[in-house]
Amino acid sequence: MNGGVFLDTSFLITLANPSAEFHGEATTFFKYFLKERVPMGVSSIVVGEFSVKQKWSTMPQDQFITESFSHSDAIASAELDFAAYKSPTGAPGGRQSLKDDFKIIGHAHARGYQHLITRDRETMMKYCTDLLQSGRTKLHPIDLSLGFSKSIFGAPKSLSI
Repeated sequence: MNGGVFLDTSFLITLANPSAEFHGEATTFFKYFLKERVPMGVSSIVVGEFSVKQKWSTMPQDQFITESFSHSDAIASAELDFAAYKSPTGAPGGRQSLKDDFKIIGHAHARGYQHLITRDRETMMKYCTDLLQSGRTKLHPIDLSLGFSKSIFGAPKSLSI
């Protein structure tokens, strides 16, 4: 995959819930992706997280490329070294889903996606931005909470606008 956007669980939850904060922004991004034919990847890990609270069948699955998490994806994720983000104090970096966040980032990275969209500013955005700035990934994070701008997709550096 050259290009495309990987959808985080928080993006899909926001898109699926009309009363969610940033639902309008999620809808705008989704419509843009459809109009511009931007490939939208979804990790099997994200499907599992989403399905805890809502049936996956309620989503427009025909619009997504569902990516199964493979052995090579697992190795790529491990090479990102999530351990540096563990926090013994219970801060956001030490949260239980830290490993899943790194699996999702690693999965998108291994499959060659250009962007990852999330509403998770304190964790997923931070991890992805740090990894991009350190040169460990070429995956550009998109912060859903900052709203839509076409300039996000033309920016050569970090997409945390």
